[in-house]
Amino acid sequence: MGGDPVPPDWAWAATAIACLSLLLRRSHPWPVLVVTAAGYLLLQATSHDVPPLILAVVAALVTLTLAGQRRGAIIAAVVVTLTALAIGSVVDAEHWSHPRPVAVAALCALAIALADAVRNRRAYVAAVEERARRAEESRDQEARRRVGDERLRIARELHDVLAHHIAVVNVQAGVAGHLLERDPAQAREALDHVRTAARSVLAEMQAVVSVLREPGESLDTEVPAEPTPGLDRITELIESFRAVGLEIDTVVSGALQSLPTATDLVAYRAVQESLTNVRKHAGHAEVVVEFDYRPRQLAITVTNAGTGDGSRAAARRASTSGGFGLVGMRERVSSIGGDLRAGPTPGGGFVTAVTLPIPLPVGLPPA
Repeated sequence: MGGDPVPPDWAWAATAIACLSLLLRRSHPWPVLVVTAAGYLLLQATSHDVPPLILAVVAALVTLTLAGQRRGAIIAAVVVTLTALAIGSVVDAEHWSHPRPVAVAALCALAIALADAVRNRRAYVAAVEERARRAEESRDQEARRRVGDERLRIARELHDVLAHHIAVVNVQAGVAGHLLERDPAQAREALDHVRTAARSVLAEMQAVVSVLREPGESLDTEVPAEPTPGLDRITELIESFRAVGLEIDTVVSGALQSLPTATDLVAYRAVQESLTNVRKHAGHAEVVVEFDYRPRQLAITVTNAGTGDGSRAAARRASTSGGFGLVGMRERVSSIGGDLRAGPTPGGGFVTAVTLPIPLPVGLPPA
């Protein structure tokens, strides 16, 4: 039990091999642990204290634990400790409570515990970073979806706002050009319609632009933005179409019901787009606009009469038009759970039928 004996020459070679093997500990953790443990146990047989090579074993155990093999590292540490105790009991008659095996067990346990804590910390940080990355991707996807929805909504709104008035401007400008020489008075009346439609376009555009501005920005105009249109303005809308030559009859059936703002707007735009299509494709046609208030539903039907091949051709143009009017109308109607049907009639005309749900007011039970 005195001083350590002089280590044999092979001990230096064993130490060098064990230390150099640590260079491969990340790619080959188990072989490195076996080599370092064997080198340590060989030196244990020639020393009364814990050889410094135990640090190589600790490094191998740490690498194994960081690689996610904690259970294997614990088993290896137990095997190394028991083997070191067995060697000590044979060579120096050591008891299990001798400081040397206790020190070996403590070093191995501390190394595994610290390595496991570092591994858990890394896993936690990686999980947090992954969640942050996924949340960022979700935010980007949601932002792109919202931008797409907003672009679609703006496109529909611009089409619905401008199509009718631009059609009026186009028709009345053509009338004015045709009658300028023969009937200046009627040409002047047509130009008045053009000016009125142009003012309406400006006012509607102002309303759309005001929605697109950032909250809190002031509007450098004395004209306030118009409120969202609804069926309370349907008479004004129909009169504007009558002024450009459409013969329109309106039929209202059922008990009038209060409509939510979204439904009211969709109903107004459906009538506006339907009449715009009639004016565009059928010219001076007779039109019937029906409003049927049913229990929890509003059915709107816009039908233009067909008289002959010209009207049939117009109906075909309306049903096969490549514009965005019917597409936008269908999207609007679908957005509130409604249904739209559009197509030619047997008489050569065209019919647009829209059914819109009317939800119950909050707090009221169904009838």
